[in-house]
Amino acid sequence: MLTEIATTETLRSPVPAALPSNRRAPETFIPAGALMSFPRNSEIFAEGEVAGYVYKVVSGVVRISKLLPDGRRQISAFHLPGDMFGFEIGDIHHCSAEAVVPTKVVAFKWQGLIGAGASTSLVRELLTRTMIGLRHTQDHLLLLGRKNALERLAAFLLEMADRSGSAEVLDLAMPRHDIADYLGLTLETVSRMFAELKEMGPIKLESARRVRLLDRDKLKAMAA
Repeated sequence: MLTEIATTETLRSPVPAALPSNRRAPETFIPAGALMSFPRNSEIFAEGEVAGYVYKVVSGVVRISKLLPDGRRQISAFHLPGDMFGFEIGDIHHCSAEAVVPTKVVAFKWQGLIGAGASTSLVRELLTRTMIGLRHTQDHLLLLGRKNALERLAAFLLEMADRSGSAEVLDLAMPRHDIADYLGLTLETVSRMFAELKEMGPIKLESARRVRLLDRDKLKAMAA
């Protein structure tokens, strides 16, 4: 793991100067990065901001979003613990990243990760995390392009259950308007699809964000 290379000496290291001062909240440092905390709905980086760091989620959930020309918001990804994000082809972030709930991330200077001193295990993990993120992006595009509203929500619930390691009870960190922006639906449609899934039997709504998966096979059939 990237965080396993922490040392006592690095605890006294200063916060990297390139990180925006209003978002610095370091708690632990490692040779290539700093552990930072963000409260709910706070910004990690903004669309149009200079890039240079990549991030690994330690705890919490991060949403990646972009403001569309018509003023609507499109959420392209939710990152869970272990995920890495913030990769850019150029020098500018093309999306924004925000903490959905109180979240901790490790910020790594990109040049430090790919420099000559990078270990083989670190590079291997970096590539693995990048490919996992690419797969999630491909799955999301397929979801938006070929599924109806009910199929999208069923697929989303299965995705979150699989990624969180929850077999039966799913505690969703994100509110329904975030789910709507992720699935390309309206809030009203998402609420109606939750009600339909409940009536059809594969899920039980124990609260606004707690979902019990009663029949995963039925959900999979709906999401196919």
